[in-house]
Amino acid sequence: METGGPLGILLIDIDHFKKFNDNYGHQIGDQVLRMVAKVFQESVRDVDLAARYGGEELVAVVPGADLDRCAEVAERIRSRIAEARLTRRSTGRAIASVTVSVGVAQFRLAESAEATIQRCDRALYQAKRAGRNRIVTENEIDSGIAAA
Repeated sequence: METGGPLGILLIDIDHFKKFNDNYGHQIGDQVLRMVAKVFQESVRDVDLAARYGGEELVAVVPGADLDRCAEVAERIRSRIAEARLTRRSTGRAIASVTVSVGVAQFRLAESAEATIQRCDRALYQAKRAGRNRIVTENEIDSGIAAA
């Protein structure tokens, strides 16, 4: 905000996270969270803020990135997580794949951080309603279009 450059926000939610805990146990749920967090951290720059937002949601604040650049980052995160394979440590057997839904928004001058987060959250929930394992930007909220 101080430089007048763009500031993007990503909200990421692990799809069907409760099923991992219910079907495989909380240790596997924790393993899913660790894997997603690792991919997430490796997919953003050192200058970006990547954090757990609550439950199985993560947030990234991406300074200097406009909406298109943030959508590229979100797609990189989404595809890397979808490609990752988890195995049960005790047996070496594969566990169901993990996917995420991502909402993307850009801070607008003179608006509150809360307003940006609300747009990002609306985009995230549109991604979930559109079938999950996809990203949706704030520009797609009203049009009902969801990018996979």
